[in-house]
Amino acid sequence: MSLPKYRILVNGLYLRGWDDCETVGQSGHMGWQPRAVEMSKMLMTRSKDQARIVEGNIELKSQLNRIYDRVRYAGFELNRLVVERVPETPKDG
Repeated sequence: MSLPKYRILVNGLYLRGWDDCETVGQSGHMGWQPRAVEMSKMLMTRSKDQARIVEGNIELKSQLNRIYDRVRYAGFELNRLVVERVPETPKDG
């Protein structure tokens, strides 16, 4: 059995990944982090084919937490968030 796969749309654009070279702000420093941490910029695309495929529910939660951090700490305005399940492709066999 394979892990479920998802695509994430943020404000009508697909999440393509994260740009670790460019930051958009700092996360909070309460809880597990002893100090603020730089947050990577979200990379977005209109193309479904270029969208990041998120594998598994734990990874989905991690990606949603990263988006939430940008809303909470970096002033990102979230208007719409959609999680699409990617259908499984039949295996040749």
